[in-house]
Amino acid sequence: MLEAQQKDIEVDKVKEKIKLGIKTPFRVLDDGMVLMGKQMYLSGDQVLKGELLKEAHETRLNIHSRSTNMYNDLKEFYWWPNMKK
Repeated sequence: MLEAQQKDIEVDKVKEKIKLGIKTPFRVLDDGMVLMGKQMYLSGDQVLKGELLKEAHETRLNIHSRSTNMYNDLKEFYWWPNMKK
């Protein structure tokens, strides 16, 4: 995940805003990982998003046994723009 963020232009923009002291809902951990609240921020890496969606779809009952909604499973750990779509 961190490697994907390091290649992402949108993540660079978020880090720059934080560096400039601009108020943002994001934060940067000591290792450089950008979070949106408690969730890992994934912006532009479509391959990584596809892998996450596939994994969640194949194992969603293992994540939340009572949940049938993949979005609810994923939003606990990840966030990206238009994620719910």
